Amino acid sequence: MQTQNNKGKLHIRIAVYGLKVVTNKIAALIRDGNPQTLNFIVNNKEIGEDGWPGQKKSITVVYSYDDGPLFIAAARESEVLTVGIKEFEKSNLAPRQTPVHEQRLSVLGATYGPNDVTYKIKTLISPFNTLSFKADNFTFGDSWYGVAKTLIIILGFGKDVMLVEMFVEREQCYIDLKDFSLANYTVMIA
Repeated sequence: MQTQNNKGKLHIRIAVYGLKVVTNKIAALIRDGNPQTLNFIVNNKEIGEDGWPGQKKSITVVYSYDDGPLFIAAARESEVLTVGIKEFEKSNLAPRQTPVHEQRLSVLGATYGPNDVTYKIKTLISPFNTLSFKADNFTFGDSWYGVAKTLIIILGFGKDVMLVEMFVEREQCYIDLKDFSLANYTVMIA
């Protein structure tokens, strides 16, 4: 039996396919139910967008159920991405506190190709609150052999997505997290 606070409403916080933000297109694929689910083949036709023309792509979806914690789902092009009953049950068991700073820009999630690398990105934040490294297989492992990968870093305050940084494999990554604060940040992800 579900409580009133856990009705199973799926919220797509951000979705990135290749090098394009496709949040609204993915949100339109949500299936009604209790809980709501997401199940589709990752390809240009299903998503309605070619997020990186001429390249094999992966998709990154940051989502939550009701007002629960954020989770990441990722998949390669031609695979099926599913968010359903198991993910909803996992969200009900997760702690309700937000594990990121509410007033300072924080890493909410990250993927390298189809792999969740959020923990690795958080370990790369320097004592000066910056990220500086090369987005490559040496840093993150080769999650998709022979395919150029994208590094997607989702940044925000609390659970609110504010910024998405995208890097192609072998590109230098530099992000100064201390340059942003909730008080002076006005740009939102569309």
